[in-house]
Amino acid sequence: MTQTIDPNGKTVVVTGAASGIGREIARQMADLGAMVVIADINQAGLDALASELEGKGTKVLSRMVDMADLAAVDAFGKEAMDWAQGTMALVYANAGIHGITSGIDPDMELFEKVIAVNLMGPIYMSKAFVPRLVAQGIPAQFVITGSQASFLAAPGISPYVAAKHGLWGFADSLRIELAMEQSPVSVSLVAPSRADTGITRQRLDEYREQGGDKAVEDYIASMVGPEKIAEVAVRESMKRAFWIIPSHEPTLEMFKARADAIIEAMPAGEIKV
Repeated sequence: MTQTIDPNGKTVVVTGAASGIGREIARQMADLGAMVVIADINQAGLDALASELEGKGTKVLSRMVDMADLAAVDAFGKEAMDWAQGTMALVYANAGIHGITSGIDPDMELFEKVIAVNLMGPIYMSKAFVPRLVAQGIPAQFVITGSQASFLAAPGISPYVAAKHGLWGFADSLRIELAMEQSPVSVSLVAPSRADTGITRQRLDEYREQGGDKAVEDYIASMVGPEKIAEVAVRESMKRAFWIIPSHEPTLEMFKARADAIIEAMPAGEIKV
């Protein structure tokens, strides 16, 4: 699928839009001439962004939506598609939360909340939007925000890692199904590394406990601004890329080591089918 998407005069949806990467995607899409639908659970942040974008002449639909509520997400999808009137071009399922807890003895309420928002939320968004995008019949891209945690594990954040791993599998399966049907709709998976957002900064106390102030300084130095990640996400989703990985640092060697370990563990030639 090579046809690029020009958002000028089209409609774009961004969830998790009140801050961080989502807010920057909404801003950049507005600058490209898109009409923007924004959603979050942070009403004040939504109101501020809507006011900012409308002040620049952008047409905006703003809604407070709990991404863990299937009925609410489906109603949002219907309203957004009706509002777009056949112009929906890009849907960014970007909303997410962090969750710091032991994997050995986890806080199950927190674990279930992270799975509900970070994994089921994008799946609910797919349920709400993808069939409607297919029926709309024009080229469109469904973009899921994963993470480097879609590929790598880390201690203390097992619910977050589990959810982001799940998004990789879901996004790729959805992409394959749409391609098999020769649909004009396709999928992107954005996998940022250490974005300088509220979610990432929740881990600073953990790093301070593990390695002191120097560990925190090193962690902050490795962060990438959300506007830079959004720039890559916007550019590559318009090109309809599946993999969108804004930065390999500082995880490239860890990913290579994991891939090598998986390949080495395969019992090549031992099992005959």
